[in-house]
Amino acid sequence: MIRQTTQRITGWPWGECVRASYSAVLDIPIDEIPPLDPGTAQRLGQNQGDRERAWLASIGYDLLEIGVEPPDELAPEVLACAPDVPHLMSGISPRGYGHRVVGVSGRIAWDPHPSRAGLVTVYSIGILTPLGTL
Repeated sequence: MIRQTTQRITGWPWGECVRASYSAVLDIPIDEIPPLDPGTAQRLGQNQGDRERAWLASIGYDLLEIGVEPPDELAPEVLACAPDVPHLMSGISPRGYGHRVVGVSGRIAWDPHPSRAGLVTVYSIGILTPLGTL
């Protein structure tokens, strides 16, 4: 079962969809996850992806991302290979910004945005793995 965490802050670059998605996938309260949005990373002089991976490493995880460069999109055969467990899906929201949701088997299972509008484009799937297994 996926923890249905709704992001409390929306909008680029401060929205917390990444934080809420990790809360859902890892089944931990959102307040136990540091801000992982682009705005916070930039304010701290960090890269968002590096900040995200450093936090994951601190709790024993790594992130395997399968993706393509926008504006291309993951092929249906790639989405069909997505695991039958909660994973991350990144893409473009109907609002026109980068967004992160939770998927299962390559399909959206939970959108943390209050609108629940999902993604119009998927450009990566992120699978959490125990640190050191990649």
